[in-house]
Amino acid sequence: MNNKEITLNAEIARLCGTNAAVVASKLWETHASPDAAFYINGYPWVKASYKRITVYLPFLTVHMVRTAVKKLLKEGVIKVGVYNKSKFDHTHSYAFTSYGKDLMRS
Repeated sequence: MNNKEITLNAEIARLCGTNAAVVASKLWETHASPDAAFYINGYPWVKASYKRITVYLPFLTVHMVRTAVKKLLKEGVIKVGVYNKSKFDHTHSYAFTSYGKDLMRS
């Protein structure tokens, strides 16, 4: 996917809104990349700050991304963790739940 093309999952858009569906699609694309994802307990995790997500989705603000992530968490599409080497680094990491994977594959 190039930066000019955005895809979204219609079911996630219905559940969480279009912004959340776009963020989920970007996380899904990134988690599929072996260079960007790391594995913990069998789940591929993607480390990304809200600000970093806005670099790839410049039409969204940090607040819009934060709200989208909260909606994805509330609906059980993704889960969040903090897996950083430095105790001063509080960047979140995201993984899709089984439910989220099923939605993204549908």
